[in-house]
Amino acid sequence: MSIVLKAIRFHRETDLFTDLNFEFPTGALTVLTGDSGSGKSTLLSLIAGFAAMPYEGTILLDGHDDRNAAMQVKAQHVGMMFQNPDQQFTMRTLSGELSFALENLNLPVAEIQRRFAQAVALGETQALLNRDLSTLSGGEKQRAALTVLLAMDAPILLLDEPFASIDPASRHLLIGKLGTLRDHGKTIVIAEHDLTDYADVADQLVALKNGELSRLPLATLTTLPTHFNLTQPRQATNKIFHLENVVCQQNHHILLQAPSWDFNDGITTLTGANGSGKSTLLRSMVQRHPYQGRMFLGQQRLRRRKRLYQTMTLAVQDAAKQFVTLTLADELAFGPALPAAVREKQQAALAYLGLAEKQTTSLYQLSEGQKKMVQLMTMLSLDLSFLLLDEPFSGLDDRACQYFAAWIKAKSATQAFLIVTHRLAPLASISQQHVVLANQRLQVVRE
Repeated sequence: MSIVLKAIRFHRETDLFTDLNFEFPTGALTVLTGDSGSGKSTLLSLIAGFAAMPYEGTILLDGHDDRNAAMQVKAQHVGMMFQNPDQQFTMRTLSGELSFALENLNLPVAEIQRRFAQAVALGETQALLNRDLSTLSGGEKQRAALTVLLAMDAPILLLDEPFASIDPASRHLLIGKLGTLRDHGKTIVIAEHDLTDYADVADQLVALKNGELSRLPLATLTTLPTHFNLTQPRQATNKIFHLENVVCQQNHHILLQAPSWDFNDGITTLTGANGSGKSTLLRSMVQRHPYQGRMFLGQQRLRRRKRLYQTMTLAVQDAAKQFVTLTLADELAFGPALPAAVREKQQAALAYLGLAEKQTTSLYQLSEGQKKMVQLMTMLSLDLSFLLLDEPFSGLDDRACQYFAAWIKAKSATQAFLIVTHRLAPLASISQQHVVLANQRLQVVRE
């Protein structure tokens, strides 16, 4: 099925699209890029037609306007994977989610069983089927959401930042499988900031800017770096955080065993496969997840107490879960009064990142990337000894990544950072130590 946009006009606070015309051809895999907040997620939502979003113009799917079609009809034509997988789940487990989605299509039992098995095989999510979705890592949730999308078997697949929290090996594998689906006739549009791994599968690279879509040379995808040095020759050696006989578990499954381990000051990058326990370790370090053993910040043994957050804290993967107010301005102003220099830094960041005009906007009307910007601005404004960041670059365009990487580097002179990320490019010039969590152990990567 092709996707044809004719004279699309859509207004949200301002005119996002005024006269948008474009065609996504049948059986093509299109990578859609653009700045955070440019409207990529909105465009995919308009094409899918699942939400009440009034617009002018016409969207044709295989020559038909489905604007007034029943939801079941739309779901047979288009499948969409949201940027935040938590917004997509309605059941407790992936098994339940798959059954619920397929039964709502009123399919015969044999067909439900076939699609169920095929999607699980394609997504390689057999091990996730009966686990509570709320306990999965961010990357595991994205794999689960992709499995549901595959089970729907719609001819058009729309994916919004589907691999933002997925480890590099899984990302490469799943992108290849999407290429195979394209070869079988699927029309696929993927909104992305990280363009690595698409060179061998993309049919077109399209940029959204100022409400217009334009094709970029596919050669752009072949010139991207694939290796990043995350260790500096003169790395920091002052110990700031110590693990002693620590064991971290999730659902009675051991994720980490650390008889003795030290994190140093400066900037440390922590990587590992999805589900290896990186986020669980961070939550344990800020005393928000139970563990065995002892942890020390400097010479102080840590226990769960409020004043810990005066010296160290965690920026979680889902920025919205960390908000405590309703508007951008209120979020930045929340808490103790900030020094004038920090307030000036915030205002400069707002202007640079295109958020200055959104200070009275509800945080929940911002794009996922813009929410992440607000979260990072808030966290980097704090005066701490140690800041833990879980997937801080998810949903950010390259310009924003570079801006926050520079801010982190500047603050690292007086504050330690432990950063969990699968998007390594922003840290290539600033990370001082690279640690991997694999097979329940922490190990320093020598590069």
